[in-house]
Amino acid sequence: MKNVMADTSDRTSHKSATRRRRLLVLALGIAVLAIGLVANTAWVDSETRTAAPRDGGTIIETGIEPTNVKVEGQGSPILLLHGYGGAIDWWDDVAPSLAKHHRVIRLDLIGHGGTAAPATGYQITRQAELVSAVLDKLSVDRVVVVGHSMGGWVGTALASMKPGRVAGLVLIDSPPTTDLHLNFMTKAHVAPVVGELMAHFVTADRFREGLADAFAPGFASPEKFVADLLQLPHCAFRQAYVEGHTYCQKPIPERLAELKPVPPVLSICGSLDSKMTLEEAKLYERVPGARALTIDGVGHSPQVEVPTKTVELIEDFLKSLPPERTRSEKTTRRAS
Repeated sequence: MKNVMADTSDRTSHKSATRRRRLLVLALGIAVLAIGLVANTAWVDSETRTAAPRDGGTIIETGIEPTNVKVEGQGSPILLLHGYGGAIDWWDDVAPSLAKHHRVIRLDLIGHGGTAAPATGYQITRQAELVSAVLDKLSVDRVVVVGHSMGGWVGTALASMKPGRVAGLVLIDSPPTTDLHLNFMTKAHVAPVVGELMAHFVTADRFREGLADAFAPGFASPEKFVADLLQLPHCAFRQAYVEGHTYCQKPIPERLAELKPVPPVLSICGSLDSKMTLEEAKLYERVPGARALTIDGVGHSPQVEVPTKTVELIEDFLKSLPPERTRSEKTTRRAS
């Protein structure tokens, strides 16, 4: 009986020891995996990119970040600000037409296109500071801002920081709140840790699929926009999204309505925009004096999908604005 009890005790001890070893191995494996994920996150997020001229632009030193800027035409100035993940080439189909009568200024926001992509510093307000610095370099006092998606948020921040600088604001499919409708892959790509892991497996095909949400169903994503995303460091991809989400915690229409004075505002939205609903687009009607227009059969990017119509709406808006005096004229009158 004692031998049987001893054998049973030995088997129980052996099973306990085996179970402890397995748990220890599992714990070590989890620890190694966790350390690996942390190390990978730090490594991926440390990837940066220096500034380089692209798409016909020139690098301007701003004191914020070296910025890729393209200027075309003569006349009253118009500033075109691209959206999240974009670059100045998103305006290629409208800029030449606008440049026939205006001085058209395009720039790549921080981390995008040819502008420097630092490890940190993607706040919407810092993007607006960059825009203001570029305008200073170009000796532009007041400007009409046309912002697509995130670019509209940057234009709003510029109007908040420099009220006298924005003569008018055109928002093209700029989501008014944080209720941004993103596909599953994009949500995963901007998630902490998971996104950094996915960054190793991103391909042109994945970006091409993700870009589909930027247009109406059936509209082919231009390959140059896929290239824009491929050269975007993950830190820029994720932080630009996070900072945009943070800025929109206070709704954009509310921010605009608080301006004194409120600049003329035009909101343009595609009826098939997958990132915001028409009900959300109508929130801009709450801004005093603002107009909200919808283009039927168009997705999130009218300036790409229907450039002629987009130019027409922008030109009509510009004609509705009061004549602008130049800075030199203002200075002369004050001196006299």
